[in-house]
Amino acid sequence: MATAAFQSKILRRKAGIEEYRIYRAALEWDLVDPIVIEKREDIRSEQLWRNRLEPYHHQVSNLITFCRRLPVTLLADDVGLGKTISAGLIISELMARSRLSKILIVCPKILGSQWKEELLTKFNIFSDIITGKNLRKADPDETGAIITTYDSARMYLESIPKDRFQMLVLDEAHKLRNLYGVDKPPKVAICFRKALEERRFRFVLMLTATPIQNRLWDLYSLVDLLTVARGHQNPFGDEGTFARRFIADGSDQARRLKLHAQDEFRSIVYGYMSRVRRNDAKLYFPDRIVQMHRVDPTVAELQLIDAIAKPIQCLKNKLAQISILQALTSSPEALLAQLKNMARNGTVPSQLAETVNEIVVKMPASAKLNGLGRLIDGLRQENPAHWRLVIFTGRRETQTTIQTFLEKHGLKVGTINGESGPRDQDTLARFRKKPPNCHVIISTEKGAEGINLQVANVLVNYDLPWNPMIVEQRIGRIQRLASEHANVSIFNVMLRGTFEEYIVGRLMEKLQMASHAIGDIEALLEASGIGGDNDNGTTSFEEKIRQLVIAALAGKDVEAATRKEEESISEARKTLELEEENINSLLGGMDGTGYVGPRTPTLPSTTRSMEPKEFALAALGILGARITPKSPDLYFMEEDGRREYIRFNEISETGIRSTLYAPSTPAFTRLVERIIATGIHDIKDVDQDPRKVSAELIRSWAKTFGGSPDTAGVAEVLRVFEGKALVRVRATVAHDSYERLVEIPCSPTEHQIRTGRPGLDPLPSTIDEPASIGVNLDRLADAAKLDEGISEFRRFYLERRAEEIKAAEGDERKRKKLEDDFTPRLEMTLVALEGNLHRQLKLKIKFKIDPGIEFSTILTVDPHLQKILDKPELALCERSGKNVPQTCLKQCEISKRMALPNFLVQSEVSHRLALPEYTLRCHFSGKLVLKDEVEISAVTGLHVASNFLKTSAQSGKRAEPNHFGRCEFTNAEVLNTELAVSQMSGKRYRSDEQLSSGLSGKTGHKSEFVFCHETRQPLMVLEAEKCEVTGKYVRPGILEECAITRKRVLSSELERCSASGEKALQRFLVTSSLSGARILERVTIRSMAGNFCSPLEAKPCFWSGRKSHIDDLRLCELTGLPIHIEFATSSNKPKLQPLVELLSGIRRTADATNIWDDMAAKIGTILGKNRCRIEATVYSPGKRHLAVCCEVRTLLGFKIQHSGFIYAIEDKSIIGNVVLGKRTSKGWSD
Repeated sequence: MATAAFQSKILRRKAGIEEYRIYRAALEWDLVDPIVIEKREDIRSEQLWRNRLEPYHHQVSNLITFCRRLPVTLLADDVGLGKTISAGLIISELMARSRLSKILIVCPKILGSQWKEELLTKFNIFSDIITGKNLRKADPDETGAIITTYDSARMYLESIPKDRFQMLVLDEAHKLRNLYGVDKPPKVAICFRKALEERRFRFVLMLTATPIQNRLWDLYSLVDLLTVARGHQNPFGDEGTFARRFIADGSDQARRLKLHAQDEFRSIVYGYMSRVRRNDAKLYFPDRIVQMHRVDPTVAELQLIDAIAKPIQCLKNKLAQISILQALTSSPEALLAQLKNMARNGTVPSQLAETVNEIVVKMPASAKLNGLGRLIDGLRQENPAHWRLVIFTGRRETQTTIQTFLEKHGLKVGTINGESGPRDQDTLARFRKKPPNCHVIISTEKGAEGINLQVANVLVNYDLPWNPMIVEQRIGRIQRLASEHANVSIFNVMLRGTFEEYIVGRLMEKLQMASHAIGDIEALLEASGIGGDNDNGTTSFEEKIRQLVIAALAGKDVEAATRKEEESISEARKTLELEEENINSLLGGMDGTGYVGPRTPTLPSTTRSMEPKEFALAALGILGARITPKSPDLYFMEEDGRREYIRFNEISETGIRSTLYAPSTPAFTRLVERIIATGIHDIKDVDQDPRKVSAELIRSWAKTFGGSPDTAGVAEVLRVFEGKALVRVRATVAHDSYERLVEIPCSPTEHQIRTGRPGLDPLPSTIDEPASIGVNLDRLADAAKLDEGISEFRRFYLERRAEEIKAAEGDERKRKKLEDDFTPRLEMTLVALEGNLHRQLKLKIKFKIDPGIEFSTILTVDPHLQKILDKPELALCERSGKNVPQTCLKQCEISKRMALPNFLVQSEVSHRLALPEYTLRCHFSGKLVLKDEVEISAVTGLHVASNFLKTSAQSGKRAEPNHFGRCEFTNAEVLNTELAVSQMSGKRYRSDEQLSSGLSGKTGHKSEFVFCHETRQPLMVLEAEKCEVTGKYVRPGILEECAITRKRVLSSELERCSASGEKALQRFLVTSSLSGARILERVTIRSMAGNFCSPLEAKPCFWSGRKSHIDDLRLCELTGLPIHIEFATSSNKPKLQPLVELLSGIRRTADATNIWDDMAAKIGTILGKNRCRIEATVYSPGKRHLAVCCEVRTLLGFKIQHSGFIYAIEDKSIIGNVVLGKRTSKGWSD
């Protein structure tokens, strides 16, 4: 764990009796709880949504799962189980725990309005939908969310400052699939992977009901996104590993999972994903019955359609076209209001508005109103007392028209349009009564935001929005999980035979039924090919309807096109149903795959000393605010000229605008911050006048032995704190933290500080440094670390750290980042002190016992206790018989008896004290010394003080300095009688180190002698001979002379030459490689390889005449004579090189031509040839031999050969072999 940092607030003295209690309560409300939730009771945010929402069990479980898996999780619940609510619970909880304030939500455009409504109405979280380049600057004021699309996020996510949002929510996260297993991953997936890998968001929540749609690569991609967001390595391995281990039908198909890998596959997936199936949730969802309620249009209504048919085709603005067409199908009044507004803005011609006006003012009740009336009559007949009906319209004008019509028929009608909260609440209360006081509610989209109307089971779409999501939101007001109704009926009121019936009605009815079966309108639209959205206009579905309606108004046949869209919706439904089966087959349920990890920390329950309302009223009071109660929950507050109403319940019953003071609200938080801005102490300084009390204590003490105090100086002040310290301890990891108020008892023995005289100053009102009053901050830190809650929090995250680091194995950078993120760090702040401060004084006292004799001592007193804590004991003076402070007495060094100093004598040498009878005079110095300080001189026999005597280094005898001399060799001091004089140098030396020469018998100091190396006798240096190699001394006649260097050396350094018999230093001899004999190098014969032999072992080379090492001799292949390697050819069969060159004709030397004829005659005789002619000759190096080449012809001269031989000039004979052969272009050969 990282080192704990300890600091202290500036502590001011509490101003009133209640202030400390209020301050402590504020600290308690300001504490940060960890994001650790095990059960519903642990949820902190419930007070923010309690009256707006009742979450289901699986939604609370999703919150708990996210908190356990911080900071990244994927929720993959089945469609219809309210993933948006689960996400809202998570966001709300994190905000309630002050972990985040700004959220970025990315979702398909069609879901944006649903997110905005759910956040506001269920969780009171404000949000804005921002798309396009405006996303770069989008920033919630203090808290809230920005909702954007995947397309906008892809383009501008990089431009958003990295610290703007703390949380990222990815709804329909399956849109980021196809990161792997495709040739070109989509840019949006790459963009978000990069952002997640950079850890730009502290928390990440991903939502999808379809984690896999087509291929196993979809799940691999999602797990990869989750792992990079958490800093893990992908547990599936790389793409190749994943394909080999899990894919059964090849990486290109990737639709079937290997059966043996199913358990491992699910284990990995559920390690990062949580999934609840509809069956597992065990919640009843009512069936949906969708019907078209067709009514025959009146003549006037058909005239309205004709009136706009042509003009609307001329409009370039598609949104304007849709607005007019939707107003037309809503009511004549809505159409007229729409066109008048557009005419004022110049969007449509004013003439068109006038034409419509002429028709509308003359119209009777519309066909839709009459049709609605008949429908209501039917409901009343079925259930006269308990029937209820919800009517939706997108136009306020239509709402008013319907209300007027129904009220004329005697019905009690309520309207909801969001303009009056209290009136809307009253309407809902009357509608929900059993039986209802109000049977019909007419609502607009805005009015129904966040309202639960499931008490009814019949809904009328008086007009149909072209945005399918708005229609689903309408139906969702009554068709809810756990509804008490078996089914809900949806009636879409249509003008028969118009585009509203055969285009809008048909497609919407098909879509509503398919959406009920699938549960995911956005997925349905996407799968049908008419879904998707863009950031600059309508949804694709709205655009498709607009195209069909405009075409129909232009007189075109749109039946085939409409039927095609119906078929697309049907096919999409089948496809999604198959996908759901595939998901269930691959992933199964989460049975046995629950949370596996460190045990959730068991933390002490959070207790607060004051309830929120009690605290807020008390805190405002001490801040000077005047509070006037107006009702049990409404108060009027005045503070510094500011006036406002305040309340303590989230829902105000009065309708008066007021500020809510409840935990986690801005007002409550600011109030807490004001109270705890400065620390408080409640410390009493219990010392009134410590100096005066100390003086009285000193006088009383002196009287006990008859003394009189002179002066008292403060040597040291010990400030002592006793009481309680309140320490705020914060344990933090990257994404979570936990705070505790730890109350630590402060004992006086541990909380002290030593100061000088300033320690006597009174306790100031403000304490800047708690240590200045004795508070031991190190002790507080050690005690605070042991708090059970902090210890449990640390234990949990240290175990999480081990798990996370293991998941990053192989990547040192990720491992280090995770280690930093999950290492708990402690911060401690001293926030309050309660208790007492008192002092202990260490005083330096001067006092007298008898006149003229002054003593001093140290006393430690506690003025608060009026007690001397530390004082010298009283003891008896054995000369005067008085009991006095022990510090005043001195001890006789000889007898060990105690006496006042005036009764003792001091040694003039050591300054030790003794009674007079234990002293005497030193005969050498004449000084008075103690008896145990003298010795008897070994020379004079007199008493002399020990420190004046010297000790002989030779005998150890002690005597006066004048009886000592110094050895001139060792510098040692010895008695003069222990010195002798050297017969060699005449110097004085200590006699115990004397030696005598083994030759002359002369004596001297041992350092003047050497020892013979051979006999070990001592010798004078001048008497000895020195070996010139080893430097060793010997007596004369032992050294011998080296034959090479002529140096005289020890015989052991010499060696005899086996060839010459001479002796020489060993380094001059070498070893024969033939016989092993040792020989002087100068007489040896050395081979070319560096080997040696003696002259007797060498053999002659006949050609050069020189003796050579046999290693260098070769037998000539031609002559059979020994030759030195330098004269031989380099072939395997060495030959005499000069002879080879003669025979080959390379050399034509003509040496000793005067004997050529003799040689020719002799060779002719040997060969038995008559026609021999010497062609070339060459001398040997010593000119004792000739290499000869002789031309030999046959009798007729047709055949020529060449003969080679060696001729000995002195012997006039041919030696060795004679060769005969032919000379060719390649040389000579025999």
